[in-house]
Amino acid sequence: MVMAAAGAAASIAGDLLGFTKPTKAKLVCKDDNRPEGYEPLEVMFNPTEYTLKQSVSVTRNESPAEAGGTPQFQGTSAMTLSMTLFLDDFASLEGDVTPKISTLLSWTHPTKASTDADPNRPLPPMVGFEWGNPQLDGFYGFLTEVGITYTVFRMDGTPVQAKVAITIVGQSEKLGPTNPSSHAINSKRIRTLTDGDTLQSIAYRELGTPGLWRAIAELNGIDDPQAIHAGMAVLIPSKADAVRDR
Repeated sequence: MVMAAAGAAASIAGDLLGFTKPTKAKLVCKDDNRPEGYEPLEVMFNPTEYTLKQSVSVTRNESPAEAGGTPQFQGTSAMTLSMTLFLDDFASLEGDVTPKISTLLSWTHPTKASTDADPNRPLPPMVGFEWGNPQLDGFYGFLTEVGITYTVFRMDGTPVQAKVAITIVGQSEKLGPTNPSSHAINSKRIRTLTDGDTLQSIAYRELGTPGLWRAIAELNGIDDPQAIHAGMAVLIPSKADAVRDR
């Protein structure tokens, strides 16, 4: 009885002093297109910061009667979540941070399930980030960037420390649009640009009409169509949405 009371008191004291073990952040894949052998990816260290970004497209029709013109709301872009994760396995006898990084990289590739379902439209898994913020409840998107910097190595060259910058482009179910004409993500296609690609060529190849390139630009928050480059991942709207919002 005395020991139990002492244990309870110690637990309460620990909570009050902030010694409670923190919840580990993790990256997860959405149920409907998980890769084979999937397991949630728990981070080694919780991030010190992360960034959520969402932009709104507004055009202004010039009018001599109104300074600045008349604003026209064109839609809301997909939400972008970006962060840098720190991986450290230096203290392990045979430390190696590459397995977690390989998992992240594999999540940028189409899954076998999606390829089997539709060989013409293979899809990578949609990825979410779970760590307490209610704005991220139901948030899923495509991993559009995984940037890896290896910093510490074992004698044989095995990386034991790395910084991994990731970007996920998607939308939260809670923060998603209620306006059906919004440009928030309702596409489940992503394409990586290659040398020579333009928004017009992508629009022709994916949507059948080069003139629909503006819909791709707006969905991805691209202000300058000349600023795209090989290796850049872009989301593709459905043709119905692209034509409707033309």
